[in-house]
Amino acid sequence: MDWDAFIRPELQGMTAYAPGLRAEQVRERSGHDEILKLSSNEYPLGPTPRAIQAMAAVLPELNRYPEGSCEALRKGLSKHWHVGAEFIAVSNGSNELLRLLGQALLRPGDEVVFAWPSFVVYPSVARMYGATPVSVPLTADLRHDLPAMLAAITPATRMVTLCNPNNPTGTFYTRAEFQGFMAEVPAHVLVVVDEAYFEFADDANYPDALAYFDGERPLVVLRTFSKIYSLAGQRVGYGFMPEPLRAAVDKVREPFNVNSVGQAGALASLDDQVEIVRRKHENREQKTYLYACFDRLGIGYAPSQANFVWIKTERPVEVFEALLGEGIIARDFGNAPALRLSMGTPHDTRVIESALERIVDRLGSI
Repeated sequence: MDWDAFIRPELQGMTAYAPGLRAEQVRERSGHDEILKLSSNEYPLGPTPRAIQAMAAVLPELNRYPEGSCEALRKGLSKHWHVGAEFIAVSNGSNELLRLLGQALLRPGDEVVFAWPSFVVYPSVARMYGATPVSVPLTADLRHDLPAMLAAITPATRMVTLCNPNNPTGTFYTRAEFQGFMAEVPAHVLVVVDEAYFEFADDANYPDALAYFDGERPLVVLRTFSKIYSLAGQRVGYGFMPEPLRAAVDKVREPFNVNSVGQAGALASLDDQVEIVRRKHENREQKTYLYACFDRLGIGYAPSQANFVWIKTERPVEVFEALLGEGIIARDFGNAPALRLSMGTPHDTRVIESALERIVDRLGSI
């Protein structure tokens, strides 16, 4: 059987998404019972109390299909963000919305512009539908180069994807930079702003892309319940987009694409904002402690507006393995001169500090 002739040629050269190592893969290898999984940018605590209660209440009803249009959750998001429900799409994680947008919009010959390094799904979505991925390098300080991204736009450009804060660097572009970008981007280009980590951002110059959403201009703002709301296992994302585009997404999405438990947990989470604010503050506090550790040990890093930190190292493979030996799973990027560490609990931070001290003492530097 010639499977290459069966499978779409657009998939040639693409690689499947590879998640970080699992704790059980590292436990025997490292000899540590306690494994810190800090590779996937998950919030270290479970869902909020109201979310847990709401999800438990749905369990006896799982013989029924979920609400196909996510009506209650869309109304809840509409009330929370003061945006009409007709502009809101809910998905199986915001990652699914990226694919659905590609499925609804992209054609062979189109171009998709994005910064690099950034979220690995952006080029995959372009290739999946025969479009050409156009990557624009980050600046020297690891930020989106918005003027360069504008310059990369051609008549063939269908979509520009911005990740703010950026994954994997945790850096951000400012309100003034975004305002200038939006004033110059051509009308034939859809701007997709991926704000998966926006709840963690606390810099006064961080731009809320939703403030630029009017339901008319070609702008999509993506968000998720996977990060600060701790619902990564339920896969609930959402996006704000012009109504005709939301209708197109509805045509290509799977029926019942968001499960009942996830819908209930996400809706209830919106009422736990005191806990969300507390989580944001704790995340910032743990980053501050880690920065002090990095400074003390001479470890380079990018100041982060997210729940992870980009650590600079000229020995990424060696340091990654050294962290595994300490029972700590970081995210590696092949031979790229960096590793990414998610924020954990205060206990996790103390473990990381001790481990890094031992690694630096053993290796001499990172």
